[in-house]
Amino acid sequence: MQFSALLAFTLAVTAQAVLVNSSTKLDINQKVYIENAPVLGDGAGEGALGGCHMFAPQHIANPAAPTVKVCGTGIKTTIFLRQRCKEYYTHSKVIGKCDSKMPASTCEEMSAAGDPHIGAYQSYMIEQC
Repeated sequence: MQFSALLAFTLAVTAQAVLVNSSTKLDINQKVYIENAPVLGDGAGEGALGGCHMFAPQHIANPAAPTVKVCGTGIKTTIFLRQRCKEYYTHSKVIGKCDSKMPASTCEEMSAAGDPHIGAYQSYMIEQC
């Protein structure tokens, strides 16, 4: 009896998770690039959405990298100084235009060329607006 209840509960929770994940489908305009390589959209899939990710070691080691570009008006990327995807004083930046009145092709880009502090950033998180 207890096993049946546990199994039913597990299936119910799993079914809800599948429904939640399938309802967050992004349109083709939502894209994120790091150093011109797609990490979301443009064939990269939606696996990067909502998770904390580290920049590649070569981006962390290079003070002129990374360059982060966010396209679309339904997503944003927050970049963080530390590897925990947590704000640290003023050292986090939000990239992306969360304004549905703007054209769907809108893009925003940030790099160490515009802000030298970005060259030391180590992690990022992509979220829906």
